[in-house]
Amino acid sequence: MKKTFLLFSAFCLFSLPAFALEYPVIMNNGTILINTGIGFGTSVSKDHDRKCPPLTISLDTATPVMGLPLTFGLITGYLSEKNTASDFHYMPIGARIAYHKNFFSRLPRFDSYAVLTLGGIIPFPEKPVNCNLFWFGLNIGARYFFLPGMGAYIELGFDTVQIITFGFTFKI
Repeated sequence: MKKTFLLFSAFCLFSLPAFALEYPVIMNNGTILINTGIGFGTSVSKDHDRKCPPLTISLDTATPVMGLPLTFGLITGYLSEKNTASDFHYMPIGARIAYHKNFFSRLPRFDSYAVLTLGGIIPFPEKPVNCNLFWFGLNIGARYFFLPGMGAYIELGFDTVQIITFGFTFKI
């Protein structure tokens, strides 16, 4: 029992800096980020093929809640699919919340995060059969700013619209 307690205490002592609640150096309270990207994943409708991959734009703002390094934002975009009879177009729109964790504190221009997306998928001009119109996403992501106001990002995870997304990010 004593060895278990010592091992647990040592783990807590050495991992305490890893759980620090702070934004990455590149961000601070009130930072606004605009992401533009392209995604890849499975079809929204069953038995359809992707014609145009998801093209997305999102706006996130750094707003700490109870000291947690969070960003809140909106995301929207466009994608299209086809079957043998016709083409279908969609406009996904949703809300995002992300928790930022500075895993690489020696890289001040690096940002890593986990993001939850909830929203809907608007079909136009008509709704296809067997279409999931609810957007749920749980992803992990990383950004690297190669200039003070511009960088690149990648997100990977479980998402109704896209499984992997990458593109450019701009800091305002």
